[in-house]
Order: sequence, then structure tokens, then C-alpha cells
Amino acid sequence: MVTQDNIIQGNTRTHRQFCSYYTESDPILSYMVARLEIAQGDVILEPCAGEGAFIAKVIDLFPKQSYQIEALDINPKAVAKLHEAFQQKNIKIRETDTLLDIALDLYASCNGFYTKIIGNPPYGAWQQYDKRKILKKKYGGYVRETYTLFIRRAIDLLKTNGKLVFIVPDTLLALHAHKNTREKILKETTLDEIVHIPSKFFPGINFGYANLCIFTLRKSKPKPSHKTKIVHVESKVENLYKIKDFEYDSADYFEEIVQNKINKFIDYSFFVGSSNNIRELINCSPVKLGDVAHCVTGFCSGNNKKFYRSIVSQKQNAQNFIPLCKKNIEFDYLHKPNLLDGLDGTRRYIPIAKGGTGIFSRKTVWYILWDKKTVAFYRTNKKARFQNSQFYFREGIGVPMVRGTKLKAFLLERRIFDQSIVGIFPKDRSQIYYLLAFLNSNACNQMIKVINHTTNNSANYLKKLPFITSQDHFYEISQIAKQAISDINHDQIIEHINAVFDEIYQV
Repeated sequence: MVTQDNIIQGNTRTHRQFCSYYTESDPILSYMVARLEIAQGDVILEPCAGEGAFIAKVIDLFPKQSYQIEALDINPKAVAKLHEAFQQKNIKIRETDTLLDIALDLYASCNGFYTKIIGNPPYGAWQQYDKRKILKKKYGGYVRETYTLFIRRAIDLLKTNGKLVFIVPDTLLALHAHKNTREKILKETTLDEIVHIPSKFFPGINFGYANLCIFTLRKSKPKPSHKTKIVHVESKVENLYKIKDFEYDSADYFEEIVQNKINKFIDYSFFVGSSNNIRELINCSPVKLGDVAHCVTGFCSGNNKKFYRSIVSQKQNAQNFIPLCKKNIEFDYLHKPNLLDGLDGTRRYIPIAKGGTGIFSRKTVWYILWDKKTVAFYRTNKKARFQNSQFYFREGIGVPMVRGTKLKAFLLERRIFDQSIVGIFPKDRSQIYYLLAFLNSNACNQMIKVINHTTNNSANYLKKLPFITSQDHFYEISQIAKQAISDINHDQIIEHINAVFDEIYQV
């Protein structure tokens, strides 16, 4: 029997191949197994068993019940350890690919087989391109991320009223690529509870882009009045012991939302941890940013080290790049003919907006090689992306793709922008300064964090921002934003902008 019952996934799986994270977290194990509510006669599946932590905890918490457990894993080393640890007759262990197993296909086609499923499915496991084609044909939708495939597989393997408890990255809650999985959960199951926890609760596994969530569901269509519990545990992982016993006073945040209401949220996203007012704005606002502006991803060179230069050699992130002499920069590039085809002559570098910080305006630090031969390379190379080129050199607003604590927007000033920037180009150019102010406002920041609580600021999320044009404040805000471009001290300006947009959006 496994004595390490505080390990979520065993280290018999290599990270890159199988992407199974493991950690010492008995509170998480105890909470998840308790939510499974093991009963006499249950047939339990652990579809990615690792070293058997969940199995051991089931045996620990439910020693007297009569049940069957099937433990599956794709890794032969993990399977060997499972056989060593569990020799009970009621535990069946198999080496197989859960996503492609033929026996599981039969179970899924017969309206399920298991009464309970529990697990910590692999996150981001690398799939060979040939296998991706197979998974795409079998499951459809987005197949590069493995954990959502396990969710869809598990729901199909549950009997009616069967119960599932999984721990996965919280990208499930909002990421655009996982829309189909959220739809399946909300339409085919009764979602009882989502517990949101920091990834730091897993020692050594602190995702920079997301946290984790544990969700509990039953395979039955939700009743109209059913409410999903939303629980945030942020301060102490030990609080999960109390949450396990339904002591929600120990949670850092708790609310209940009617599941059928979540069904109506944009892209079935779980806009959790926000006020009802912000949810209503996001879901019901008649005008979104995507209606009034083009939101597009920028250019990719395919090899930044080769083509990017900086005139500030000591600049952080530029120290490994070759410094650029000013005599090689074409400052008058906007007046050159056929600019999208590249430059002639010795001045072959032009300004490019790339990542970084700063609001309202940003000095040019980076330059990119833009002669005709190199531009031809950008257009044809498989690693490069000459995407959305109709927006290159147009006046617009740049927003970094990766968001820090606050959304920060700046004028592109007709520079080309790379894929670390989302370019926002108002359809009515008179709105550019009003938009610039809005994107730097507290109201905007609150809403984008609800639309997507991860650090990803991609165009698809920015498009969903509710946009309200206040005629009473339009001129005033536009003038303030113009002033901010040349003003060094932004504190008073930001304070004024926040006050106006807080009033407009009532956040």
C-alpha cells in the first residue's frame, strides 16, 4: 500500500512527456475524496493514477465500504508502482492511454460505466502531431491541452447521476479555447462546486499564468433552481479541511450562482469573484470594444535575436541583443513608398513596439530589420507571421499581451507592433484618445480581470470589454488623455480618469 498518501501525482511521470504535477497536499486530497462521497457498490475510476495517491486516500477515508477501483495510467513505470502498492482484489490496474482506450470507448457509447471518477489530469502534456490528428477527429475542438480532453472523456464515462471530482488549471474557467468544454459541463452536468486555489499550494509548482480549481459535478442536467457554489481559498490550504465539512465561513470568498445563469454568460465563461453589476455589464452591454475597434495580434519575426536591435544596450531584456547604431535607423520610414514590401538603402531598421511597461505613451527602445529581402522572409517563413499587416504603421493603441497587476495601454504612434502587443484600432478615429483613457482606467481593469482572470490579454478577451461612450465626458476625457501623453506625472490624470469611468460604469 502507498504510504505517501499526501502526494497528488507520483514522480514516476516525466513532466514534459506526461505533464503530471505532484505535491504534498493532504488538505487537497482529503477535500477531493470527501466530495466524491463513496458509497456501497461504487465503481470508481482514476484515469491518470500516477502513484495512487487518490486511491490510498479513498481507502483511508472509506475503509469499510464495498467498492471497485480501476486505476489507469499511460506510464509503465507508474503502473509498475501501482501494482506493487495495491494488491487488493477490488483494485484493477491497467496501462493504457485513457483518451484512446477502446474499452472506455465502449463504456462511453453505453451511457457510461463508472459511478465515481476522481483525478488530477495531465496539464499541457506534449502530443505528437500524428496523435493530435487522432484526438481532433475523436474529440473535436482544442486538443493541444490535455486536461480538458480528460474532462470530456470522464463525463462521457460517468453513469447517470455519477460524480466527478477533478483538479485542473483555472484556465478552464475563461480561456477562449476551452469554450466547448465549459459548454459540455454546464449543459450535461449539475455543477455542484468550484474551489479556486493558488498554484502555490502545490510546493514547487507555481504557475505564472494561472492558478488551480477543483470542481465537483454530477452527470445530470441541472434543475432550474440549482446553484453552483463558488469558493476561493487563498490564505491557507489547511482551510480545505473545513471546506470539506461545508464550513464555508473559512473561505476567503464564497457565493452561489444559479447554474442556468452561468449558461448565459458569454462563451460559457465563469465570471466568478465579481459583482453582479460587472457580470451584467459584460453579458448584457449592447456595445463591446470589438464593435467599435479592431483588436488584432501583432507581427512575429520568427527569430528576434537575429532581426531585433536596441539602441539602449544596457536595457533589461536587450542585453543579449546586438546594439544598433543610429545611422542604420530609418526615422522617416512613414514617407517611404511600398513600406510593407521593405526598405532600400543602408538605413534598414525601423521602430517596433514590443512588450514592456508604460502608459499613454512609450519611448522607442526596439528596432527591427525591414529591408526588402528580410520582409520577404517574414512573409514566407513558417516561424514568422506577417499577420494583420493592414494595421501596420496605422495610429492605434497598444496593450501588452501579458497583463501585470493592471492593464496598461499606450499610443502605437504608427510603429509596427509585434505579437507581444495587441493592437487596438478604433473604427471611428475620433475615439482614439477616449479609448486610450478607458483602457488605462480602473473600471476597465476590473472588467478585464473578470473576463479573463489569467495574465493573458489576448485580442479575444479585449473584444469582450463593455464599451460605453459618454457624450457628457467625451471631449473632457479625450483632452486629458492627450495631455497624459506628454505629462510625466500621471497620478492626478489617472485619478481623474478613474473617477469619470467609475461613474460611467458604476463599478
